[in-house]
Amino acid sequence: MSTMAPEEKHVSRRGCLKSKWARILLAVIVFIVLCAAIIPAVVVTTLRKNNSMGPKSKVFVPLYVYPAPGAWTPLENVVSAYPDVNFTVVINPGNGPGPNSLPDANYTREIPVLASYANVRLLGYVHTSYAQRNISLVRKDIETYAAWPTNSSNPDLAVRGIFFDEAPQQYSAQSLNYLQNLTDLVKELNGFGSNGFVVHNPGAVPDSRYLASADSTVVFEGTYSSFQERQGAKLFTAIPDSNRTQLCAVIHSVPDTVEDPKLRSLVKEARKVVDELYITHLSVDYYASFGSKWTEFVDLMSD
Repeated sequence: MSTMAPEEKHVSRRGCLKSKWARILLAVIVFIVLCAAIIPAVVVTTLRKNNSMGPKSKVFVPLYVYPAPGAWTPLENVVSAYPDVNFTVVINPGNGPGPNSLPDANYTREIPVLASYANVRLLGYVHTSYAQRNISLVRKDIETYAAWPTNSSNPDLAVRGIFFDEAPQQYSAQSLNYLQNLTDLVKELNGFGSNGFVVHNPGAVPDSRYLASADSTVVFEGTYSSFQERQGAKLFTAIPDSNRTQLCAVIHSVPDTVEDPKLRSLVKEARKVVDELYITHLSVDYYASFGSKWTEFVDLMSD
């Protein structure tokens, strides 16, 4: 039985009520704070999920830009700004390695700079004239690239494989043997590192029997309008015995109106089916400079 006076009981009950309401108010405040923290995170996660760009792809760069001071800066800027994006970069000193054992001073200055980035793989340009060029001349070009580190006494003056331009599209056993012999040479030479990388460029979907003789094949090189006419990514889905890790696409002459969400959709569509991708809005000399949407393209490739 309580011995508390009536007025004391009244004060006690009033204190209990205040305490109860304080606890309720505190619970409401905690709930609001939690909602403020959780709901935006859920929304951002949902948006990211809905805006997913799909599988990551490498940025493929036909760098046919002469390396005068500052000319390669737009590439170096994005390479350093996006360390999680991998770049496959093709250099072409003189329709191949050039006539001498080493390229000129501008190349010997700039190549080691690009080669120093862990997310860059440099390739040397060699043309095959659709497997009709004298194979001894092609082998000589390959061996010249491979000897750069030794001839320059600079291990960073090096490429890590070969980009074979003008690769055949129609099948012949002779052409396949030609290409396979060149691939074997690239893989054997120490100058390309532990495993030289080989890219073929027929510029169109080749006979699938050629795919195994390269690490990557450019199955589309053309204009944006041509890409759209061929139903975009559906163009590649019919390639038998292939997967996206073997495929590369080069899309140029993209209209300036294809920007923001339209460019995002284009990049997303292509990334579904190719592991290496180059897109430029330039319609003239599209491999000799960087277009106005270059940084935007690389940024989309980082998503």
